[in-house]
Amino acid sequence: MAQTVLNVGSNANDGTGDTLRSAMISINSMFTELYAASPVTSQITITGNEILANQSNANLKLSASGTGVIELEGIQIRDNHIEGTRSNEDLYITASGTGNIILDGIRINGTTLSADDSSSIKIAETLQVNTIESDDSSQIQINDNIEVVGTVNASEKLSAPTLEVNAIDSVDSSQIVITDSVQITGTLDAPIIEVNELSSADSSAIQINDNVNISGTLQATNIQGVAVLSQGDVTDGTITTSSSTTTNVDTFAAGSFRSARYDISESDSTNSRFSLHSIHVVHDGSTAYMTSSVVSSTGSSTSTFAVDIDSGNVRLRVTPLSSDSTTFKFIKTIINI
Repeated sequence: MAQTVLNVGSNANDGTGDTLRSAMISINSMFTELYAASPVTSQITITGNEILANQSNANLKLSASGTGVIELEGIQIRDNHIEGTRSNEDLYITASGTGNIILDGIRINGTTLSADDSSSIKIAETLQVNTIESDDSSQIQINDNIEVVGTVNASEKLSAPTLEVNAIDSVDSSQIVITDSVQITGTLDAPIIEVNELSSADSSAIQINDNVNISGTLQATNIQGVAVLSQGDVTDGTITTSSSTTTNVDTFAAGSFRSARYDISESDSTNSRFSLHSIHVVHDGSTAYMTSSVVSSTGSSTSTFAVDIDSGNVRLRVTPLSSDSTTFKFIKTIINI
């Protein structure tokens, strides 16, 4: 019912207003309606500056109508959104004292984020961070695969049983230094590998299925399938002459090697002359000696060979028969002193 306004008359006690009985009946009717209204019969209690649910374990619900919002100082609640109402202002959620902020299963305490039930925290989307550090100086442990599409820059130790990457580059163009063992179970593809030692992790043989090009010296105590010489060496070489003057074919140190054998293939394509020379060389420290034999396409020698010692080196020298371009390819077996 609507509010009933009591008629109090034009002047005091002039008899023009409602009778006392009529006025009390109106008052009783309005109180009856008031007490029947929801704010009085509801399950909330307003005490001082508190609004309380007055039934055990009951929820306290605030609901706006339609598209309306619930407004509090500095924030508003719209459906399931909590929004700031002041422009460009932060929204703070702060626990008291040592208390935590708990959002579903996530616990926040200061700058620490943890699972409220001590289980793992799952991040299902992209995580962008500048630094990952351990808060107790121990190692950071990652128990599953990590796919990095950018650059991994590790100034300290990067420890992982398996590291799968497409490229490892130095950020400042200097060398990448690995100070401990590297075990590769797949394929190592590298234009240059600078190492002091190659060894198998399980004592089995290291297998190389393609060519190995060594520009320096290969030292090995044993190479299966290849003879390793301890009292000498085997090398090869080539020279090309274009005159009939005497030219060095090869030299070796007289102080290191006593003798040598040369197998020399001679090719003079201009004159279709081809020869194979077999030359044995030995020296006594001051004089060099040689013997030679030849097989020639012309039936006779196409060049003249000689040996001497000059500045501590034994020299094998050749004087070609022709001044046309002639190529000498040789294999040398040399024996230590």
